[in-house]
Formats: sequence, structure tokens, C-alpha cells
Amino acid sequence: MEENKMSDKKSKDLITTGPPSGGLFSPQQENLIKPLTTEDMTQDYLRCIQCGYCRDVCRVFNVTFRETDYAGGRNRILKSLNKKEIPFDPETIQDVVYRCMLCGNCAEVCPVGIDTVHVFRNFRVRAVNGGAMPEKLKKVRDSVVEFANPFMEEGTKRHDWCKGNACDEGYVAWERGVGLYRKIKSGELKPDEVSPNLVAYFIGCTSAFRNNELSSATCRVLDAMGADFIVIPEEKCCGSVLFRTGVDDVATELMKYNIDLIRKAGIKEVIFSCAGCFSTFSNEYQEYTHHNLGFKLSHVTQFIPRFAKEHGLYFKYKLRSKEDPLKITYHDPCHLARYCDVYEEPRDLISMIEGISLSEMQYNKKMSHCCGAGGGVRALYGDEATSIADSRLDETVECWDEINEDRLLEAVETKAESLVSACVFCKNNLSNAASQFKPDLPVQDILQILENCDVKRKDEK
Repeated sequence: MEENKMSDKKSKDLITTGPPSGGLFSPQQENLIKPLTTEDMTQDYLRCIQCGYCRDVCRVFNVTFRETDYAGGRNRILKSLNKKEIPFDPETIQDVVYRCMLCGNCAEVCPVGIDTVHVFRNFRVRAVNGGAMPEKLKKVRDSVVEFANPFMEEGTKRHDWCKGNACDEGYVAWERGVGLYRKIKSGELKPDEVSPNLVAYFIGCTSAFRNNELSSATCRVLDAMGADFIVIPEEKCCGSVLFRTGVDDVATELMKYNIDLIRKAGIKEVIFSCAGCFSTFSNEYQEYTHHNLGFKLSHVTQFIPRFAKEHGLYFKYKLRSKEDPLKITYHDPCHLARYCDVYEEPRDLISMIEGISLSEMQYNKKMSHCCGAGGGVRALYGDEATSIADSRLDETVECWDEINEDRLLEAVETKAESLVSACVFCKNNLSNAASQFKPDLPVQDILQILENCDVKRKDEK
């Protein structure tokens, strides 16, 4: 029969046969799952078959055990709201909307291919428009509106982290980058006159106002490699925190500003040390410009190994030797991995470091567990975020014993001496959990490993 004939459609677009778990749908209702169209993406939850696969991988649910905290349960709420079976109550709906890290793990296991991150982001836009935005997030929004950053810091202080530190190599490199930008802006220089491979380093809010050790490390490493870069001091918040919490209108205005600022500088490539900024440019910014930004985007874990290969460089970790390497495990950030498909480049970079040995956690790459901070969960539900991070840390000591509890647990299971990531938010949340539960396990950003390396040429003895 024609209806049984296979086509070139993706499996998620085909009618699902066989009853979903719990008998919630009969075979007669199997055509509930229909092909996706661009128009109905915001209502993709209607295709949920309540199979329960998402419940197993949801780190929030595995901490709270609340039925509305995993994708299937949240989809049931959305369906009921859509049918007007329940009222949209701003007060009671908040936890349903925001106790989600938007990590995308559920999308990886969804048998019908629902884009859960897209669905739940749209749910947040609806929540904001319906007056259901939590007070804490309102303060974040107001701060971004007034100060162009979420930390209620004056914009003029964005680069105060490097003032009065003239002996610091990171500061010297930053100052040179700003100086080059000002000459380009004034017309005194053209980007190609500085270098045909000149890049702009977009620092981001968190690395500027809270974790400036990472912006300093980035400048130091780029300088040590001989990479030519500029820093644009007029940059504003990329809008990530607003896109993630449903305040798309304000985020879009910031996006327009940053795009215009970078285009006017005439730079061909922008690099990021912040995975959240990189993800926002790679997804929301690209979508807004129909993938015609006018400049290339690279996270430092992509740019550094590419530059090193092109120039015959490698890194020698100064605190350990090739014979006695530091054993680390790598945590894939959601923003870098599932959001942007950056999996192999960070591992390529780690393999270039003499004196470092990588041991993988049980859950890595596409199926890596979230650190617990994403989607505003750390800001709104600190205890849950810490519990999720703790379970990730425990993966670090003995991956072959399959203790299989959660993210700090995962890190402990690999017997690693340090947990390394490439996202400032992951570093902060995992560090917070480690300080409470695993004080002997250092948590570092990969740039902090690199700044403790000598940059060597492969032809050097």
C-alpha cells in the first residue's frame, strides 16, 4: 500500500507504529505524529508521544522527581494549555517554564525528533508576555536594558579588569588589541594592513565583569601564539541570557548593535572564549541574518588548534611532564556541544598539550550531562543546580565502575586530577559544587591549562 511505502523523509517525520508507553495513545491515533513545517515548529510539542525517554536523561527530573520538570511532562502542560483545559496562571506556571536548563539532552533521545529547546524557549517568550517572568530574571533584564550587561555594572567598567596591571602579559596583549581597533576605527589602519588573518576577540559580560581571569588568559595565550587580534571595547551583552529567558525583543536590539559594530570594523573572523556568546552568535545571530553575518565565528577551542596546526605549534604544560602527565577529564558544555556541534576540536586541542592526558567521562559529547547552570536554573534554583553539578563531578574517578549517579560524580569516576571545560558558566557551577563536595578536585577552563604552557614549534628540539 502507498501509505506503507518508505520515502526519503527523516524517521522523525514518519508515522510511528506501535503504542507509546502507558497506552496513552492507541494505534488508531498513530497519525498524531505529522511531518514538521516551519509554521508549526512552536507547537512541535503536539507530536510528543509520551514515550518517557526524555525523563531518563533529564538531570533536573533526576534531582526533583517532579513530573512537570522533564520534556514529556512539560509537553503535557503545553497541550492542556493549547486545548484550554487548564488556565494560564502566571504564578503557578513559573516553575514549569523555568525549571529547565535548555540543555537539549531530551532532544537527542526523542524518537520523533521534537526540537525541545526551540519549543521551551518559545514557552518562555509566552510566559514573559503573559506576566509569568520571575522577579530575579526581571532584575537581570532591567540590568541589561540599563547597563548592557546582566551584572548591574556601569558599561564604562567593562574593561576595568585590566587597568593598573601593566606587568600582566594578558593586559599588555589586550591593550595592544584595543589600540589596533582604535586605529582601524579612525581609518588610520585597515584590518588587512595589520594582518590578513586579523581576528576580533569578543570578550562577553561574564569574562569581563566576573571571571576576568579567563579574558586575561585568552589574551595571554593568543599573544604567546603570535595571533593578531583586536578587542572592541564598545561591545555589549550578546543577549544570550535574554534569549534563554524569553526576552527576545531586548535581545534582538543588542544583536543588531553588535552585528553593526563588528561589520563596521571590517573584521573577517570573531573568536569567543565564552561558549554562551559563541552559541548565541552561531544560532540566534545567524538565524537573524539568514546565515549572512559577514564574518566567521570561532570558539577559542576551534581557533587555537587551527592556528597551531597552520603555524606548526604545540603546547608544553609547565607543571607536569610527558612522562608524568596531568590526567584531566573534559566536560562538554551544552552551548558548545549540542548547540554548536563542537566536539572534536577541544579534544584536538588537548591532544596538542604535552604533559596532559585525557580520560573521558561515561557521558560525553552529544550525550554529555549538563553542568546544572543552564537556562537560568542556577539563578532560580541554586540547590538543584548544585546537586546536578555534584553528580557530574562524581563521574571523574572511576568511569569503568559505572557508579552512574550524576555530573561531579561522573568526573570523579574517571580518576582524573582535574575537571576541564570550555565554558565560564560550567566552570563556575562545577567549581561551586566541587568546593562543597569534592574540594580536592580542581575545576578549570581549558584556557587556564593553556596559560600554564610554553608555546613550542614542532621543529624545536
